[in-house]
Amino acid sequence: MHNPETDTNLATSISRWRTARKIILGSIILAGSMATSAALLQRYAGTNCKAQRTVAVAERGYTYSGIGAVIQQRGEFVVVRDVLPGAPADGVLREGMHLVSVDGMYPVSVEDWAAALRGPSGTSVTIEVATRCSGHKFVTLERQLIRVQK
Repeated sequence: MHNPETDTNLATSISRWRTARKIILGSIILAGSMATSAALLQRYAGTNCKAQRTVAVAERGYTYSGIGAVIQQRGEFVVVRDVLPGAPADGVLREGMHLVSVDGMYPVSVEDWAAALRGPSGTSVTIEVATRCSGHKFVTLERQLIRVQK
């Protein structure tokens, strides 16, 4: 036997189920969008705008007082990436050397290292470096005006 009341209850249940499904799917989509947005914000929050400006200035050319070593962060270490020809570091520091300390200080970030290596022309700076073959050594360099051209 066909019962019209059962049909009404079934239709009501299906309607409620569809509404609940829409709400749940909407919540899942919203949560996914929020997670994606959070991941993007975290990714861009790590962007070093100061470093990007420094690169832009370097492309135009500039002058500073220091030792003429190009340094970079490599994992947890700061290493010599390159040495400018004719600079105080030329012939003393080599690519791949790990920087350990500068004037008895232990900078952490590459920015702190750059600031510690720079200073007035004619002043000296003592750097502790580490290499794979020769271990640790101290070198003292005299800062001079460095011209970096594009």
